[in-house]
Amino acid sequence: MGTRKVQESLYKIHKYLLEHHSEYFRKIVTDGSNTLGRSDESPLPLPEDVTQEDFDCLLDFLYNGIYDPPTVSLSAWTTLLAVSTRLQCAKVRHYAIRELTARRPTLPTIDAIVLARAYDVPAWLGPAYAELVRRLAPLADDEAARLGARTVAQVARARERLREEEYALFQQRRYGSKYVFPERPDEQLVARTVNEVFHLQSPTA
Repeated sequence: MGTRKVQESLYKIHKYLLEHHSEYFRKIVTDGSNTLGRSDESPLPLPEDVTQEDFDCLLDFLYNGIYDPPTVSLSAWTTLLAVSTRLQCAKVRHYAIRELTARRPTLPTIDAIVLARAYDVPAWLGPAYAELVRRLAPLADDEAARLGARTVAQVARARERLREEEYALFQQRRYGSKYVFPERPDEQLVARTVNEVFHLQSPTA
């Protein structure tokens, strides 16, 4: 058995279990002293950004869920992706990516993008960005805040390009020639759109 400290709690865990699954723990044990993790006075430390809830989720999976992955919830897989990446648990991370990929239709698009960027799962990005570009509803304020300014601008450019191309192709199929957008759009339409999107009041006469 070995002692691990998570936040202010001490855990008595089978030493082999975490060393077998975690490169992080293997490195600490290899580089540390022989007494590290052998007593309450010298527990193995965890990164500060690994919470007690995260660690509990990992232990529950290693002791139970690994034998029955379908019983693990979507939120638990999300936590497992984060903690396995942080603690370098390659097999657990592989399981988490595989299960979250299989359940991707139930994972909100913004969550998929945030997780993919935070934990290096690039395969999720293309389909998730496509969902945002394809959908009719604009980004909500909280979605934009989570994505960041650069991604929001990229999504906006992609959506504008898609709408222009779709309309031009529609015109070509119907009238035999592509529609060319005017250099200067109708100013009243511009003003109304700006007022609505930016929640401005129309100037009074």
